[in-house]
Amino acid sequence: MERIHIEASTAYDVIIEDGVLQHIIEYIKPLKGPCPTMLVSDDQVAPHYAALVKKQLTAAGYTVYEYVFPHGETEKNAARLLDLVEFMAAKALTRKDLLIALGGGVVGDMAGFAAATYLRGIDYIQMPTSLLAAVDSSVGGKTAVNLKAGKNLWGAFKQPILVLCDPTALSTLAADEFSNGCGEVIKYGMLGYPDLLADLMTNPLRQDDLPHIEAIIALCVKAKAKIVSADERESGVRALLNFGHTFGHGIELCSEFSVKHGMAVSIGMALMMRAAFKNGHISETELNNFLNLLAAHNLPTNTTISIDELLEAALHDKKSHGQTITIIYPIRWGQCELRTIPHSELAHYAIKEVKHHGAN
Repeated sequence: MERIHIEASTAYDVIIEDGVLQHIIEYIKPLKGPCPTMLVSDDQVAPHYAALVKKQLTAAGYTVYEYVFPHGETEKNAARLLDLVEFMAAKALTRKDLLIALGGGVVGDMAGFAAATYLRGIDYIQMPTSLLAAVDSSVGGKTAVNLKAGKNLWGAFKQPILVLCDPTALSTLAADEFSNGCGEVIKYGMLGYPDLLADLMTNPLRQDDLPHIEAIIALCVKAKAKIVSADERESGVRALLNFGHTFGHGIELCSEFSVKHGMAVSIGMALMMRAAFKNGHISETELNNFLNLLAAHNLPTNTTISIDELLEAALHDKKSHGQTITIIYPIRWGQCELRTIPHSELAHYAIKEVKHHGAN
């Protein structure tokens, strides 16, 4: 078991423990006594875990209401958010009550945003059940839904009061959803953790290797905790966590979200790594190692979406500021920096192919 403390406007702990979903009251009750509780999940996760969570809460004196919605990124929209908030209001939840997000990144983002805005804020708990949510989206307090113009454009910062991560829940993930999370894991390696890249190159993450998965989740959460504590509102260094996301978000949007988030981030990282090679910041061997690392985790490294479409989508990116945009650019193996460039120069960083190397 790992307990990782997150120092933010609301301080809280991330508990990473096998089987923690079997005894959640041990961690919840000291923070939040019995009260009306909204359990939010989707139709893929709820059949596995909702009854287990509800049974424990009910036995401990909590009144549990369930909101289960169809899975998928397309459901993370304004209409679905409004429906959730209306449901919360219909159940007369108050500011002293609780919301629990049980699921992956979509569930956590939308439920967290509902918690941030309903009655100007109520407490919520994250229970991530996907690798992507465990290593990234459940920690740090960024919540949002998508708009037609772009991904995560309507949101708020709202820290949970607790994160309960049960790595055994990852056993029920589809193979492509596990790979999807690997995209976010690999991202951390380029943010000052080259040892993580080396580990994954020699020992790629496997869904049946629970000890390795637990260690990687803990490493990623600790890395994010360090960044969030230094820059909770993403005014500076926290933007590094968006490596691969500038083009990744565009790929998601242009594909109408048929490309999963971690897969799109993988492509976005590959484009940037090719740019770094082209500009002499990483070697050909390092580029090939990175592309092969993505491939070893069943992640894509290119897209059929045109560069023009990606550049147009970037105009609506959250890191866009008028005529400029802040990108996350690799300056050496295992390290990136923030660069603010004119939109007119962004095409120089969207490199789909470079000559004289073995992987594209």
